[in-house]
Amino acid sequence: MRKSIVFILVACFIVGLTSGVSAFDGKRKGFILGLGAGLGLTSYTQSVGTLTSDRENSFGLQTDFKIGLGTSEVFQIYWQSKVSWFGLDNALGNNVTIAHGFGGIGFTYFLQPTPQSAYLTGGLGYSTWTTPFESNSDTWIGFGLTVGAGYELSSHLNLEGTLMFGKPTNDIMGIDISTTGMTIRATIIYMGY
Repeated sequence: MRKSIVFILVACFIVGLTSGVSAFDGKRKGFILGLGAGLGLTSYTQSVGTLTSDRENSFGLQTDFKIGLGTSEVFQIYWQSKVSWFGLDNALGNNVTIAHGFGGIGFTYFLQPTPQSAYLTGGLGYSTWTTPFESNSDTWIGFGLTVGAGYELSSHLNLEGTLMFGKPTNDIMGIDISTTGMTIRATIIYMGY
């Protein structure tokens, strides 16, 4: 419920900012929408109370979604969702799909106002850890952030490398559990503007 309210507020904010702004006119300034995919490595530990597991590493599919506003030809602000999808064997010996995600406000700063430019990117928000395809699955939520850099290969097509960090937590019968995860991501992102 809390995530839905935050998403609705952010969407209303972005819509308010973009009213009267041109969309899909080939300029970075104005409404933007991005979709991407790639590969990455997620490294994580899990804690139950004061006990911490050994570090595990898993390769997986990376997805990326951005919606927001280019305030100029060099600066964009948006809502972003980044997810690392990978499999692991749970405590019962079953292989499950994990979605380690990030959602929050992000930005991109291009070093040049024209295409084929390097850029810096980052974001601050919340992280999640869930098994989305399992019944009765809880979603753990905690602090999250991303930092990275990329290169605009051509108008609308970006190659991006990011580091995603999150520490989602949960409480089961009064015992604190958490996952501390870090993902190194390489994605190709199509940006509509």
